Amino acid sequence: MEAKVFLTGNLGNDAQVTNFSNGNAVIEFSVAANYFYTDKNGEAQQKTTWHDCKRYVREVNTAFIEKLTKGKTIVVAGTLNYEEYAKEISKSKSVNIKRAYIDVKEVSLT
Repeated sequence: MEAKVFLTGNLGNDAQVTNFSNGNAVIEFSVAANYFYTDKNGEAQQKTTWHDCKRYVREVNTAFIEKLTKGKTIVVAGTLNYEEYAKEISKSKSVNIKRAYIDVKEVSLT
């Protein structure tokens, strides 16, 4: 079963496009989502969480990509996915890192 994700937030950076030799591409961006709550002292608080997003495409819509700029409000729908990689922390030691990202199926600007 897939973990479906619907997220509304602000772009934390301009979208980055990586083109592959087979003609496909991946669009990557981060989304900041704010959560507002009242703490135990009755004071208003805000917590920001960051979400990495990737959208794999066969053709890049350049006009739309140019609109995906830092600060814009965006809505994404997709699935939660993971990638694992090794990070070297010294010459003799490395650590495996598992990173979550949203595999975006739909995206719109608000």
